[in-house]
Amino acid sequence: MKKSFFLAGLLLLIQNSFAQKNAIQDTVSTSRIELETDPIAFALNGYSFHVIYVKKRFRYDLGIFGANQPEAYSGNKGFLTYSRGVGGKINYLLNQKETWFAGVGAGYAKHKITHRASELVQNQETFSIGVHTGYRFFFFKNTSFSNIFIAPWASIDYNIPLNKVNFALGNYTTKPWSIFPTIHLGYKF
Repeated sequence: MKKSFFLAGLLLLIQNSFAQKNAIQDTVSTSRIELETDPIAFALNGYSFHVIYVKKRFRYDLGIFGANQPEAYSGNKGFLTYSRGVGGKINYLLNQKETWFAGVGAGYAKHKITHRASELVQNQETFSIGVHTGYRFFFFKNTSFSNIFIAPWASIDYNIPLNKVNFALGNYTTKPWSIFPTIHLGYKF
């Protein structure tokens, strides 16, 4: 929770520092930098930071993440899974501000998997590739916070385990397909 408040405060500070400069640049520039984070990752005892380069209507996103996966999400009862990794996405924006977007993405993750009953731990690495879509909302139009946005989005990913995980006391299976819904908070420079 402290991380979320810190991050929100940091975004507000950055916003106030660059508000006037960005209002002028927005009408001239066709490329920019954006920052995003996923507050759900923080709620799941993790982190999420993304740097995005935008060129006209294309967004090139590089991010790092970590989170405790809810047991229902992994589909493996009796296991705790902490995932961390890096990912990249390319999005196409239907227009250059508030709009629908869609794209492709890929990621690499390391999973620390703990069998609850025995407390045995194994690690697994996965590579994922998928498609995603979402919408960017700018709720603070015509204010000094006009560059802050909220982007709910979801992806469908194909997951490729790079190594197998075997527990003598329970079966852990990586789902070949996953649906990942989330919300990002962002700032457009």
